Amino acid sequence: MGFGQIFFVFPLLLVSVYHKKALSYAALSVETVAVIIYTVLSSPYPEYMPEIADALILIELYIPLSLLAAGAVWLLIRERRVEARLVGSMLPAVFFFILLFVYLEQDKALLDGVRTYYENVFEVLLSGLFGMTGMSEGFMEAFYSALFSVVLSILLPLVMCFVCATCFTYETVLHSRESDWEDKVASVELNGNAIWIFLALWAGVLFSHFVSLPYQLGIALVNLALCVSIAYAVQGFSVVYYKLRMKGRKLKSYSLFLVLVAVAMFVPGINFIIVLGLPLLGVAETFFELRR
Repeated sequence: MGFGQIFFVFPLLLVSVYHKKALSYAALSVETVAVIIYTVLSSPYPEYMPEIADALILIELYIPLSLLAAGAVWLLIRERRVEARLVGSMLPAVFFFILLFVYLEQDKALLDGVRTYYENVFEVLLSGLFGMTGMSEGFMEAFYSALFSVVLSILLPLVMCFVCATCFTYETVLHSRESDWEDKVASVELNGNAIWIFLALWAGVLFSHFVSLPYQLGIALVNLALCVSIAYAVQGFSVVYYKLRMKGRKLKSYSLFLVLVAVAMFVPGINFIIVLGLPLLGVAETFFELRR
C-alpha cells in the first residue's frame, strides 16, 4: 500500500491554514486526478493479468481515494463535533467499499480471480513462516482464504486509523497556538447513544459465529464494529491524556499520540494492551465518570 499514504493528505489540508479552504479543495482534487493517472499508468496488472486488472487497480486506489475524500469532508464540516466529523469523513470510504464489493460480487469469475491472486500473494509473503511448510494443501488453501477474509474485514478500520492520524496531526498544527487546544483534546467525548451502536454491532458479530449469515454481511459487521471501536479508542486516548495532565505531566497530546503509536507498532505484548485497552477505556467512560 505504501506507508506514505498515511501522510500524503496532511500537507494538502495544511494549505487551508495559510490560504482559503477552496485552495485545499483544489489541491485535494488535483491530487486525486494525479493518483488515479499514476496508478493506472504504472500498474503492471494489464500486461500480466488483464482479466482482473481493472479490479486490482480499483483495490489499489481504494485507500488513497478514501483518504483524499475524508480530508475534503473534514474541512467541509469543520464546525461539527468530533464524532460527526469522524462519521462524515468515513462515509466516502464506506461508499467506495460498497461500490467495490458490488463490482466484485456481480461477477463470480472476477471475484474468484482476485481472491486467487491475493491468496498467491499471501503464500509468497508467508511461505516458510510459522512452520507451515509441512501443512496439507487443503489446510493452506483454507488458511489463505481466511486471511483474505480478514484483510477485507479490516479495510474500513485501516482507513479510519489513517484518517484519525492525519486529521489529528492537521488539527494539532492548526490549533497549536491556541491555549485551550490541549483542554479540548482532554475533553473529547462521544455521544452517549453511540454505546448502543457499539453493543449492537459486536452482538451481531458474535451472533454471526453461531448462525450462518451471508458472507458480505459478516464482513460488513466486522468492519463497522471495528470502526466504532476505533472511535471509542479516540475517547480512551482523551481519558488517558486527561489523567496524565491531572497528575502534573507536562506532555503535549500529540507527543503522547506519537509515543502510543510507536509502542503499538514496535513493542510486542504492550501493543496488545494499547490496541485493546484504549477502546475499552473509552467504553468504560460511558458508564463511569473517569475524568474527575
